[in-house]
Amino acid sequence: MDQKSLSWFTERCQQCNNSTDLWGIALDYFHGHGVKMASYHHYGAQDRNELELTGITINSSGFPQDWVDYYISDQLYKVDPIPALAMESTQPFFWSDATQVKGLLKEQKDYLQELNDADLGDGIAVQVFGPAFRNGYVGLGFGGDKPDLAPAQIIELQCAAQIAHMRYCELTAERARKKRDLSPREFEILHWIARGKSNRVIADILGVSPHTVDTLVRRVFDKLNVADRTTAAIKGIGSGLLQFTTTQNS
Repeated sequence: MDQKSLSWFTERCQQCNNSTDLWGIALDYFHGHGVKMASYHHYGAQDRNELELTGITINSSGFPQDWVDYYISDQLYKVDPIPALAMESTQPFFWSDATQVKGLLKEQKDYLQELNDADLGDGIAVQVFGPAFRNGYVGLGFGGDKPDLAPAQIIELQCAAQIAHMRYCELTAERARKKRDLSPREFEILHWIARGKSNRVIADILGVSPHTVDTLVRRVFDKLNVADRTTAAIKGIGSGLLQFTTTQNS
């Protein structure tokens, strides 16, 4: 079976049993279609304003490492308008088209100028949809001017991105279920526990009584089946309940 075919890709995705191998399979497919750089943003929340609490996982390949480090360390994903625009669209679009969108904030325009100055070339932005608002963004860069892609080629890339995303959602369904078991407030408590904050400090941050925080902490412990703060933090991070911004560049 042709490795560039969507049938080959679909079969390989279904046979894959872990997210690391799935990422490799996706890269093989996209590289076979002229993609030089790829990124996958998986959001842990329906609302992008909740990213500080729920986290964002970013996988990238082919991008200059200094750009990736800058994007992560300066939290440019908060001002990058391309994923946000993709989340509002069912159709892929070229990165360069984002500059034509009206109503962009100054920081978003500044980001697009920085992206242009980085000389990464053009690419396409693809929104991917999953269960329980487990949506994401796939960026496919071609390392040069706007690629001459036929509509059918763009649709095929979109289908491949969606197939991979759905398989990722399947492979990480248990982790996502655990995350949903915590209420938004309990998740917020775990967030601050993982950052070493005491109950009294958390109470001050959230504007609630220490007694309320004590009760919420006990609920978090019960749901995670732990007995202390350190274990709760380790389990929260280790199981993926708390996903601080990371990148995997290969």
